[in-house]
Amino acid sequence: MPQVGVWLVATIKAGGAAAFALKTVASLALNFAVAKLTAPSGPRPQEITTEARSSNAKRYRHLGMVRASGVLAFYDWVHDGRYRRLYKLIAVAEGGMQSVQQWYLDGEPVSVDADGYVLTAPYNGEAKVRLRFRKGYGDELDGGDWSELREMFPDAWTADHRLRGVGTILATFNAVDTEDIPKIYPGGDPEVSAVIIGSPAYWVGNGESQLSNRNPAVHLSDVLCHPKYGALSASDVTGFQAARDDCVVNVPTAGGTRPRYRSGISYALAEPMKDTAQKLLDAMGGRAWITPDGKLTVEAGVWKAPTVTIEERHIVEMDYGAGTERISRVTTLVPTYVAPEARWQETSADPVEDVAAIARWGEGEPKEIDLLAVQHFGQAAHLATQQLAKMNPARRMTITLRSMGFLLIGEIRVSVNIPRLGLNNVPFWIDSLSFDGTNFTVDLLQADPAAIADISIAREGSPHPTPQDVSSGAASVSTPITAVTVVTSDGPPFIRVEGTVQGQPGFRAMGQYRISGAGRWVDMIREDAATGLYSFRTAPLADLREYDVRTFFGQRRGSDGQLMLESTPVSVTGVDVVANDTAPANPVLISATGAAGGTLTVKFTPDLGVNYWRTGLYRGAAGSAFASATLVKWAYDTSAEVTMTAPIPAAGARFWLQSQNQSQVKSGATVVGNYPA
Repeated sequence: MPQVGVWLVATIKAGGAAAFALKTVASLALNFAVAKLTAPSGPRPQEITTEARSSNAKRYRHLGMVRASGVLAFYDWVHDGRYRRLYKLIAVAEGGMQSVQQWYLDGEPVSVDADGYVLTAPYNGEAKVRLRFRKGYGDELDGGDWSELREMFPDAWTADHRLRGVGTILATFNAVDTEDIPKIYPGGDPEVSAVIIGSPAYWVGNGESQLSNRNPAVHLSDVLCHPKYGALSASDVTGFQAARDDCVVNVPTAGGTRPRYRSGISYALAEPMKDTAQKLLDAMGGRAWITPDGKLTVEAGVWKAPTVTIEERHIVEMDYGAGTERISRVTTLVPTYVAPEARWQETSADPVEDVAAIARWGEGEPKEIDLLAVQHFGQAAHLATQQLAKMNPARRMTITLRSMGFLLIGEIRVSVNIPRLGLNNVPFWIDSLSFDGTNFTVDLLQADPAAIADISIAREGSPHPTPQDVSSGAASVSTPITAVTVVTSDGPPFIRVEGTVQGQPGFRAMGQYRISGAGRWVDMIREDAATGLYSFRTAPLADLREYDVRTFFGQRRGSDGQLMLESTPVSVTGVDVVANDTAPANPVLISATGAAGGTLTVKFTPDLGVNYWRTGLYRGAAGSAFASATLVKWAYDTSAEVTMTAPIPAAGARFWLQSQNQSQVKSGATVVGNYPA
């Protein structure tokens, strides 16, 4: 059996300059992890989905869609005046995460509303469990920027606790009555995990981040070439692009189609890069090697015909035989992959057999193959079929070549054309290539193109439906205002605010008012209202002033009654308060005398009712309309006959009378007379 998980497949035997030259272009091959003893190291899915309570826990980066938990960054209880509540902050994703697709509590999926409150029993009642996240990149770069934590724990969590570039989950749990603990929290506070879309993946083709990407070639680009997390600066962009395109080609299934290769991976930043890269190559049946110009290139598991052919005349020496040693033969592989349908846990797919190898040599040893970056059982079966073909080739050959060997540098396939042996341009994999300063020695495994091209519909089934995004909880519960009324029929004027409650049990709606644009906010008085509604009123207000009102969920805490907002306030500004909006009757003209350049004397009867305050005498140009008139004087008399006088300009003028109430609501205008020059 070929060695598994080998970085460098070329064997360098030469010394001096020849060896150095070959080393610089040696074929870099990342092969499948077949036996668990030689599989790439790294976390198992069950480790990723478990909360870590350690001060030196590993930092994990996630690419694609994965289920993950993280490291407890903060854990404490607080009494907020009404509830005793646990705050648990989990650092999940180094480099950030794009979204949450599904929440889990103690391994069970739960649904949440738009504000993150759990709707699934038993967490939807008294416990009032809330789950929210911060992305840790872009507009939410600081994963620790939780204002609620700073407000509740001002000494323990400050603005300096940024967790910059780390995606986080904030979970809150209300304490429940003692008799309810066995039902709601039988094992203590539940462990939190979530199916997430991990960090945007770095694409070597243009240096940009790829959002919501599940392509193993793109993930490999991130792992190997990311400026912060990768280490390689020289990469063959063309090879990466071809691999990326090969991965997204749709292949048939019994329930439609799926992309040929997808991946999702979680890895610790401290683990060897080669192990993470190996898992992604495994997920796309790929290989990686160094090109003759010293760049890393990759290829997905899609058959491509060889471009170089070894003819019999090129061969100095040759040894060939059966493709598999009897003592180490493997004819059955059991793929282990991450199954979305099994709550994103490690699962074994159906065993995959090499029927041709069994027919030739009989049953061999079964092995498990770890494909933990794979998330579809059909893809896992397809990859296992490819690997069996490489493990059980029909022939193995070792060929010694002279200068012809230089053409094989940077190649991973070659055709062999020896008709007398029945080899008519038969394709082979290059397993290793060495150079002793005179001759090249190449080890070949006969390729089976059909094993790569064959997609067994019987093994595919239907693709797993993609979960929909859930809100990060950034949206707030709300108190929409439906009516704002100035009440003048119940004593001094006041404002009544009515609306609806959109929140969870236990939240308390509040209302406040202030003089528009300036004064301090003052709490409103709560009035009785039907379930799901609220009604607040102000204290008596000043006439002819503008006020702002707002409603929100909140509460006052501590001995100083400090207000804590629990929702974004809903505001209405510039509410005019008019104590009396009933206009007085129009003034009744009794008499008016005067001429241009002289004095006007006017007598009138005002409205002597409760709506009367004063009457104004207005003057405009001769023949003009009232709209252009200006005030001359006020009369506050309340007798049955009021007399007012005013000079008449030599150019002439026109006069009117108009009354007002205490709220300056005006009557109609009464014409006094027109006095032209």
